[in-house]
Amino acid sequence: MSDGEVQPAEAHEQYLRAFRHPAVSREQLQGLLDAVNGFLDSITPREDELPPAGGWAPESTAMAFQIGRAVEQALAEREDAERELLRRRDIRDRLVAALDAVLDCLRTLPELAEAEIRLGTTAVDEGFQVFEDGSVRTTVEQEFGADLGVLEARRHELDEEMTIAVTRRTELIDDTTDLVRERLGVAEVGIPWVILAATQGGLDVSEPFEFAAHHLPDCELRDLMVQLVTDIELARSLEDGAPEQPAV
Repeated sequence: MSDGEVQPAEAHEQYLRAFRHPAVSREQLQGLLDAVNGFLDSITPREDELPPAGGWAPESTAMAFQIGRAVEQALAEREDAERELLRRRDIRDRLVAALDAVLDCLRTLPELAEAEIRLGTTAVDEGFQVFEDGSVRTTVEQEFGADLGVLEARRHELDEEMTIAVTRRTELIDDTTDLVRERLGVAEVGIPWVILAATQGGLDVSEPFEFAAHHLPDCELRDLMVQLVTDIELARSLEDGAPEQPAV
């Protein structure tokens, strides 16, 4: 090999450095790859065709192969980087959607609870029984000497209002719980994949979940918040000593 001749591996790295430059667009790389492949197709012997002695432009052919491999690698690297970027954006979007839903629930619950308490207090003060599901029932004491038609009409009115109030609160909690589970990939077993990926990427989202758990009443959503905090702590422990990951 003559002095100054570039080794194939060195040439490959030189091409890669050029093709990795941010100023070189994906379209330019794809166009170059199409041109190289077209050139290689044009010199590929057809059936029953013999190439000339020494082949067709051996140096150009070797260069085309080197360029083609380098372009394919550069394109693959860009595709991997784009997929990783999309994955990180998806994780962030999922976290934002889950946290927004929890905060909206926290902002809305006090108003719903206040309306429910107000209706329940009114019903109890009038002598009715109020049950957890919002249903309202009369008592023997009320029925004694009362106009049963009027009493039933009032019971039905309060029962309907209380049931609606309880349903609104319950649906808000249930819908929020379902959304958080779906957005974070919560399964019956294991750390939710979004929590695990966020922790691996250096994000700490335990504080808003701890805040929600502290302010929510006893319910499935509160239990989920507590579990998520535990999952985050477990994910952190798994990351101890692991190689540092790029930030999400």
